[in-house]
Amino acid sequence: MGASCSCEDADVKLVTNHKWNLTETVGLRNECKCDFWYRLCEFIGGGEACDYAAEYCCGDYDYYDGTFKNHNSPGCYCDFYNYALREFDYELKPKAIDVDQEFNNNTCEDRWYTSSIIEKEGLEAIYEATNGPNWTVNDGWMSNETDHCDWHGITCNSENFVSKIELKDNNLVGQFPLYTRYTDYNPHLYSHWQNAKYGLTNLHKLQVLDLAGNKLTGTIDYGPLYNLKELTKFDVSGNQLIGEIEALVAPSVKHVDLSNNSFTTMRPFRKYRASYETLRHVDASINEIKQNAVELFTIIPPNIQQLYISNNIIYGNLPHTLDGLSKLRKFNIASNALSGTLPAFTESFTTLQELDVSNQKPLEDPDMPNQNMAPGLSAPIPEDIWRSLSLKILNLAGNSLEGTVSSLVSNLAVLEVFNLSNNRLISSIPPQLGMLEGSLKHLDLSNNKLTGVIPSELGQLQGASVLLKTNDFDDKTAPLSLCMLLSVNEFDLANEPAFCPLERNALSDFYDSAKGGEWTNETKWKDEYASFCDWKGVTCDDGRNHVTKLNLTNNGLSGRLSESIGDLTFIKELDLSDNDIKGSIPTEIGLLSNLTYLRLSYNAFTGAAPKGLGMMGGLQLLQLQSNRITDMPNVPKLNSSKYGKSSFVTDCGVPSAFDSALKCDNCTICCEYNCSNIAYHKTFAPT
Repeated sequence: MGASCSCEDADVKLVTNHKWNLTETVGLRNECKCDFWYRLCEFIGGGEACDYAAEYCCGDYDYYDGTFKNHNSPGCYCDFYNYALREFDYELKPKAIDVDQEFNNNTCEDRWYTSSIIEKEGLEAIYEATNGPNWTVNDGWMSNETDHCDWHGITCNSENFVSKIELKDNNLVGQFPLYTRYTDYNPHLYSHWQNAKYGLTNLHKLQVLDLAGNKLTGTIDYGPLYNLKELTKFDVSGNQLIGEIEALVAPSVKHVDLSNNSFTTMRPFRKYRASYETLRHVDASINEIKQNAVELFTIIPPNIQQLYISNNIIYGNLPHTLDGLSKLRKFNIASNALSGTLPAFTESFTTLQELDVSNQKPLEDPDMPNQNMAPGLSAPIPEDIWRSLSLKILNLAGNSLEGTVSSLVSNLAVLEVFNLSNNRLISSIPPQLGMLEGSLKHLDLSNNKLTGVIPSELGQLQGASVLLKTNDFDDKTAPLSLCMLLSVNEFDLANEPAFCPLERNALSDFYDSAKGGEWTNETKWKDEYASFCDWKGVTCDDGRNHVTKLNLTNNGLSGRLSESIGDLTFIKELDLSDNDIKGSIPTEIGLLSNLTYLRLSYNAFTGAAPKGLGMMGGLQLLQLQSNRITDMPNVPKLNSSKYGKSSFVTDCGVPSAFDSALKCDNCTICCEYNCSNIAYHKTFAPT
């Protein structure tokens, strides 16, 4: 058990009131003894172990005139009585009060007396105990002119009994308002549980209690709360509560949220409670629960659908198997201190939609030196997990898992989030992940020891994030479709030159803009893995790292010239002449400071030529003729020693498409009409 548990002899008293012929126990409830005797009761199957278990688990009671009644938690005794009778054919007998007779099932009778007056007094007591005058909203409260059913946050049923208290985010401050004051007519020396105090436990028709997001403090006495037989929702998340968590808080409860508090222990689920069958949702995340996982998860309510206990200090091994949870949808125990292996996932897990066991850290506790200091869960991922066909979220990141990623992952046809990052997984990524196209939106395999080649099939994951950083891939070249984000939204290696060379990306964009699928020859262009140096028309430097020449003259190019051409910063020669490229010449071409040879002639370019052309001091050849260029920048005289009269050729005069003449003072050949016919151009001799 947790740190607050003590099996030392408690100061249990027997108080006798001779006037009322009544004997009462005081201080009988003991969680540690409850756990011990309950386990023994189940192991033996009845007998005195169950008698002791019932008393230590359910707490104080009265013996009055031959009858056991006025229990602290009659609902608890009722459940235990029926459980022992049903499972072991055994009727409970008292131990603390030495009376030679059996408990009877009168604890199951609904003998609670209530009225509108009592309920109103209970609400008033809650208001007084939680700083009601300073609530964010307290409309109607404490007013004799307003029916208590009309007070802010209060809903009543058709019989005018309170059925809902919804005071979320309302600045309630103080102790949890279980009891708040004594009445004047208590006939007993100590606790008369039926009418001794006012507060929540007077509201016997209550179905919903929502006090989330307030400033409630202290511990919760769960015993009397178990008398709220109709309570189905209990939400005290986002407060400042401490002590123990009891998820089986009431006999009919379905939804329990105790997250975002400072609880330190959580009672194990016990079969004798009726809510063991009714519970559907539990959230105990973001607390300070420090317990062994075996205590919490050996027995889990069979009808549970959502179980969240993340961000605590739960340590040790999970049970080897988690059987019988055919209705479990979401299981989140992330950010704890678990070690060992993942449990086997049986066929009953076919309905599981979310499994998050991520980010398990070593338990560093000087008081527990024998704890496993390994960083989280280890060993391979169980094969059974790939049969959980309803999984939408599988997050096992931040552990020490080994082995491979199974190709059977393709069975998880509705998987949306798949995170195995920060583990020790080896071998290659299964290409079958690409079969999850249409469902998978987040794939994270980063920080492992994966090898091989990044599968091109990952590029099929429409709209997904693909994270693969920090692995040991044999081939550093990532598939082009991933680098270009053609289908995926994010690829974390897209800006890593070793995986996604910038110039390959630029050429790919150039191909798409110039309608590469229609080219005369497109050999190896857009190949997922081929070096861009092997693409048709591309020449690279000796190290095959950078493009130095791109020659695609007379190759059926059309479309437009992409701005990404400016990323080919090492290029020296660019020849795209004799094609049908349209639009303006991108200004980015002026960034190519190493360019010496530029032919864009005989296309359909329009607009002004980029001013950057006038600042490219290394140009030896510039040919722009036979386009529809409307304006030329001031280009200095080129060094024509290599190309002579052909070094600077462009249109001049009044081409048919324009009304005003073009000027090109430094052209070596100025085409007034059609440079393909020597009769229609004039020659400028270099000076």
